[in-house]
Amino acid sequence: MWHFLARNKQAAVMLGLLAVAAFVVVVLATRGASIGVVEVTAAETDDVSDDPHVFSTYSLPSDNRFMPSVGNGHLATNVFSDTVYMNGLYNGFRGESHRARIPAWANIRLNSTLTHHPYKPVYSLDTKHGVFTVTVDRDRSVVTQRIYAHRFYTRAIVNQIQVASKHRPDPNFLHPEIWIAVKLMPGPDSSDIEFGEPVPEIFEGRTIWRACGQTKISEDPDYQPLPVDVCAYWTSVPDHLVVPQHGTRVFTFAMTADKNGTVAREELIKVLQEDGEELYEKHLEQWQRLYQKATIQIEGNLKLAKIVNGIWYYILSSLPSEESHLPLDRFFGLSPTGLARGGTLDDYEGHNFWDTETWMYPAILLLYPGYAHALLQYRLDTAYVAAQIARTTGHKGYRFPWESAYTGTEVTQPCCPEVAEFEQHISGCISFAARQYLATTRDEEWLKQGGCSLVTHIADFWASRAVINYTSGYYDISNVMGPDEDHSNVTNSAFTNVVAGYSLYLAQYVACLCKEYYMAKVAERYADIAWSLALPYDARYDYHPQYSGYGRGEIIKQADVVLLAFPLQYPMNESTRANDLSYYEKVTRKNGPAMTWSMHTVGHLRSGDSEKAATMFNKSYDAYVREPFKVWSELRRPDVGAVNFLTGMGGFLQALVFGYAGISVYLDRLEVHRPQLPPQTAKLKIKGIKYLGANLTLDIDDVDVTLSVSSIDDNWPLVMDNGKHNVTLVPGLSVTLSGDGPFVIRSKEWKDCKLPADVIGQHYLRQNGQ
Repeated sequence: MWHFLARNKQAAVMLGLLAVAAFVVVVLATRGASIGVVEVTAAETDDVSDDPHVFSTYSLPSDNRFMPSVGNGHLATNVFSDTVYMNGLYNGFRGESHRARIPAWANIRLNSTLTHHPYKPVYSLDTKHGVFTVTVDRDRSVVTQRIYAHRFYTRAIVNQIQVASKHRPDPNFLHPEIWIAVKLMPGPDSSDIEFGEPVPEIFEGRTIWRACGQTKISEDPDYQPLPVDVCAYWTSVPDHLVVPQHGTRVFTFAMTADKNGTVAREELIKVLQEDGEELYEKHLEQWQRLYQKATIQIEGNLKLAKIVNGIWYYILSSLPSEESHLPLDRFFGLSPTGLARGGTLDDYEGHNFWDTETWMYPAILLLYPGYAHALLQYRLDTAYVAAQIARTTGHKGYRFPWESAYTGTEVTQPCCPEVAEFEQHISGCISFAARQYLATTRDEEWLKQGGCSLVTHIADFWASRAVINYTSGYYDISNVMGPDEDHSNVTNSAFTNVVAGYSLYLAQYVACLCKEYYMAKVAERYADIAWSLALPYDARYDYHPQYSGYGRGEIIKQADVVLLAFPLQYPMNESTRANDLSYYEKVTRKNGPAMTWSMHTVGHLRSGDSEKAATMFNKSYDAYVREPFKVWSELRRPDVGAVNFLTGMGGFLQALVFGYAGISVYLDRLEVHRPQLPPQTAKLKIKGIKYLGANLTLDIDDVDVTLSVSSIDDNWPLVMDNGKHNVTLVPGLSVTLSGDGPFVIRSKEWKDCKLPADVIGQHYLRQNGQ
């Protein structure tokens, strides 16, 4: 990610230009019960719902950046925003590339000039059903506006206004109908897309509109010679609706968008042909399927349960639907602030970073491996560009860019050239994600379809980057930047060298797995280089300096060396891990990004220090979550940074899954070690853990830890050591785990391939007497 201080210079200017947003509060007028708005300027408001899946408030945030989003992986928008973004739609040359803005022809607002009426709405985000609602309960009727990105009709954002009478009609009432004033507020024309004039047509008595155009600037003419087409369709919106004052009526309005105009039109027609409630039910059904597959449930701590549910909602909203009315477009990755944001420098322009593989990916992989596959596929789709980047910089294999978007070329902003040049560890992070994917799925088809090539070509890159140092006898990797972006152009970044070494070792392993159908080169040299890579280690203080020449006491930006212990799970002495944690906590600056303290949480839990872990855990989220809709900021209050920060959310999920639940993924096994409850929590349940085709559930309460088995893949039978004896896992089995563990789950060997050594730096071994 960029050096956030450079980025925040522009963010600060933009904040100074932002006017305080005026948001609606719906009220009802007396003539035929017209619906209207009043202005609200409340600060962060309270969530008044006691449902862990629902966030409700009577007042919207005064800062519209903290409004929630709706999305389905193809389209997304922030609620009441004038902007819609689409998967894979970018505009701008290289470092200026950003998500291309589509006017929000889905932004329908309830409206009136009668601002003094006493009725106040309830604004709710339902994370279980993927819908935002505005509900007004008045004397004679309940009016509900539903806003959602349809999960089955994936090109559609839907607005529905439901009016339900509470009483029988009164014949003495002068105006027996309800009038509802509405307004379409799409905002200004797009500066990113050259849309033609909107064209109307009549469909079954309704006017629908079409606007088609092209993005204005290609991201890179070498890889994108032509601009991208886009078409949007939307329903005409009257200035008011009239409803008889009895029964229930649902009005449906929709907007669709796609790169193919025929697809966008067909989707809108299907939406309009559906009964309003049936349309809504089809959307709910898709969300229910997602949560049937996997959930993380918290009991006894409503605040924490809501945060977890909000995280999964925001992440899943940016991932493609698993079942769609029409075939899905190619997926273009998961950016740090999700699909609903990405038009500006402040929200990382919708680009892909190491954030995806290192921070968001691990929890997604364990619960939704299909989405993990889609994230890796984005890297495979752009690998040919990574090959060109490596050649251009004088190296072999695949060098993935620090930031990528539509084409896969380097799109880091001109503000921050040093990260584009030096932060090469992203290629190792992608290889590590591939390692974890293979460990949990043993997906041979993925290897055949490009996985073998991805892993070996990343290893080729690192082999060409490592240079033998004849003085020390070890391989150095110079001119890099680790995760700590306060220090650039260093040699032997500890994190970089370990992910590079892991990449080399993995290629050796994959060469064995792929030999039946992939002409893999002899990979023994990979392991020789990895074994002899330099790994900074200070025997006096028994810790890892961040890089060669690091001065003890120098302040760093964020988690770096502590990532060796987790997620890399690099083998080291307990004392070294403890010293890394203790030292780097003291020198990490307080205004760094959200995810740092999640990794400290995992580290302390694995070292057995529950009290310190609880402190770090609370620190990892408490100052970053903004009420009432549980939107995350990149930086601690009062600073903001990027919003809605999926990277921080991903780190938090890892603290729960790999920290408190104690799950560890290795190439030959799954382990559960020291499972325990998060602070002030009665129960933690992780349902839908996917391992080698099996579906598992881990229940943790203050008495027992139980592993339940829903299904097993016959190709990969599983056996677990439950702390007392080995147990064969079969569907319907429930096993109590006694003690701290580790409780090890294994299957048979995969193709009789020798596991990699995964040890970096011979000098480290000698200094520790190993």
